[in-house]
Amino acid sequence: MAAQLQSKVKSDEGERLAEAHQLLQQGKANESAALLRDLIEQYPNSPDAHNHLGAALQSLGANEEALQFHDKALAMAPHVPDALLLRGRALQALGRGADAISCYEELLRIEPEMAPAQFWLGTALEASGRYEEAFVRYRNAAGLDPRFAENLLKALSADNQRRQSLAQAGTQRLNQYVGSFFSNQANPRMGTYPGLSQAPFHDRVRLPGALALEGNFEAIRAELAALADKEFQEEAEGLKERGNWDVFLFYERGRKNVANCARCPTIANIIESHNTVRTQAGLLYASKLEPGTHITAHRGPTNQRLRCHLGINIPDGDCGLKVGGETRRWQEGQCLVFDDSLEHEAWNHTSKPRVVLIIDFWHPDLTAAEIAYLEGLHRFAAFQAVSLNRYWSANAEARSKARAHYD
Repeated sequence: MAAQLQSKVKSDEGERLAEAHQLLQQGKANESAALLRDLIEQYPNSPDAHNHLGAALQSLGANEEALQFHDKALAMAPHVPDALLLRGRALQALGRGADAISCYEELLRIEPEMAPAQFWLGTALEASGRYEEAFVRYRNAAGLDPRFAENLLKALSADNQRRQSLAQAGTQRLNQYVGSFFSNQANPRMGTYPGLSQAPFHDRVRLPGALALEGNFEAIRAELAALADKEFQEEAEGLKERGNWDVFLFYERGRKNVANCARCPTIANIIESHNTVRTQAGLLYASKLEPGTHITAHRGPTNQRLRCHLGINIPDGDCGLKVGGETRRWQEGQCLVFDDSLEHEAWNHTSKPRVVLIIDFWHPDLTAAEIAYLEGLHRFAAFQAVSLNRYWSANAEARSKARAHYD
């Protein structure tokens, strides 16, 4: 009997919540709010009723009171995504941008692939003048839910108006790059992007993501120290001259390793909140060079990115990185940023392993519009590659069956 009564109560509450939501969708916020106030009188411990009332009050412009109801909902049911999202919206409406950003960031730690949270965090960051971080969130939102692509385009248009000289320079570079497709027969990789500053090493201050890595060094080192040796894999590109080089991949040429990112949430959060190259043009991973290892001189595929090494465990002795003829040593807790499209090599001629975190960032000279275009181009190429491989595999299987039939 008690179970039946509880079920009836839940059914009644659910039906009235649905009615209130429908009224709000119809633009009848006052009626929705009145219904929800009555519902809270009857069910004072209902987090859903409090949260729904907060949403109705926001529609009426009563954001201060709305915030109180969202806070009450979260006190009853902490970390509910919808309540956190609406709380962030109320904070933004009240002009409390920093608090809204913190709220959205808390939400994304719980639900990192919630597209509306990515979008609204982008708006809060943009309002705070943190444009680079804002456009990362806009692109994240559009990637998770294509319905946010139009919002990305609007934000890019506004950014072009706000920073016209930078936008014009970016458009000229982009037009020159697209124009080079007409004559790319000898170089179909198209890795060289025109007009970007080039030097063996770059100032890490130009990359907010590099500063975030340094600022979270202790947490990052703890996450990597918790990994067992067997969780690393041998580096697959065959670039080592001698020794052993093992890696722990977070993003590998456009493919996210979900399990590995979950093992290192601090690293994953920094990757997904800054201008990192998460397309096939980038790699993001922990790198371990065992004693006596030498990585042969080689070049990366494109100047569209800069490679960042955060020193994690750096042994004393002969252990270094040479880029474009310039040699430097890593330091624990500090980033080395370099252009890996130039010839470079690394070595560890000591008795202890060398560990660094490697993150590829979009070149800081690129505008938000250029990055959005390049990411779109890379999505197109990745889709075509998968489609072609599927087509060729199916044809190969059909040929094999035909031969077997006639044989």
